[in-house]
Amino acid sequence: MPTTRDDLIRLVDQYMDALVARDPGRLPLAPDVRFTENCQALAVGKGLWATATGPGKYRHCFVEAEAGQVGFFGTVEEMGNAAILALRLKVDSGRISEIETIVARFGNPIFTPDAMLAPRPVFDEVVPPAERSSRDELVRIADLYFDGIEQNDGSIIPVRPDCYRIENGIRTTGDPERTGIGRLGVAEGIGSGYFKYIPEIRDRRYPVVDVERGLCWGIVFFEHPGNVKSVDVPGLGALSLAPFTQKPSTAAIAELFKVRAGETQAIDAVLEFLPYGVKSGWGA
Repeated sequence: MPTTRDDLIRLVDQYMDALVARDPGRLPLAPDVRFTENCQALAVGKGLWATATGPGKYRHCFVEAEAGQVGFFGTVEEMGNAAILALRLKVDSGRISEIETIVARFGNPIFTPDAMLAPRPVFDEVVPPAERSSRDELVRIADLYFDGIEQNDGSIIPVRPDCYRIENGIRTTGDPERTGIGRLGVAEGIGSGYFKYIPEIRDRRYPVVDVERGLCWGIVFFEHPGNVKSVDVPGLGALSLAPFTQKPSTAAIAELFKVRAGETQAIDAVLEFLPYGVKSGWGA
């Protein structure tokens, strides 16, 4: 059964409606559907399914129809609090066979769901054919971003100077309203050495790539051993790292890249901090 982009987006809407109704029976689930929340295998109906109390305002879908895969960033109300959801659905023969979620909740040190009102328009813009990259090239460009963080080398990242990153609703690069590391651009910040507390980004997967719109969505794991207290940043001096970096943890991150003419234009991410060394639940 063919699955179009519109079909997959409608299925996400159906999923979110079923989620807030706490009724998985509203969905076309495969008999052997697999479901994870924050890397834990659960029965559909557990986790956020049991605590969601209402829809949020933010919804953003991205699709690779040929693969039957759709990704989503959005907000949802959970027991009176806001939560941020990254969702991946895989569809086979018209039924949902895989559900992967990352849920960021209150208490996360990078968390401003109230700032998530509408997706940046650039993510929905169709890239002119002459400026498009192949699927493999989009994955390569996204992968270089993570390589750059591991190597503390922003020069290897093909990124526009005006590109900025938003994580869980917070602008974390190129912000003129901030001082310190948050004021630096993507490549400049990564090249500063500030991210030495992240020595490894593992189990990288890119399940949704939209060549027409220049989108590549990766799910990766940032390792935080918790053994770096401060870093010397050129021009900024010795900077103390945030308290959340001072203990072992792993950040499960769903990160979306917009690429045009071989350069990243925009980056959005949803992340949650999990126990150190956690496995993805998806074979990596």
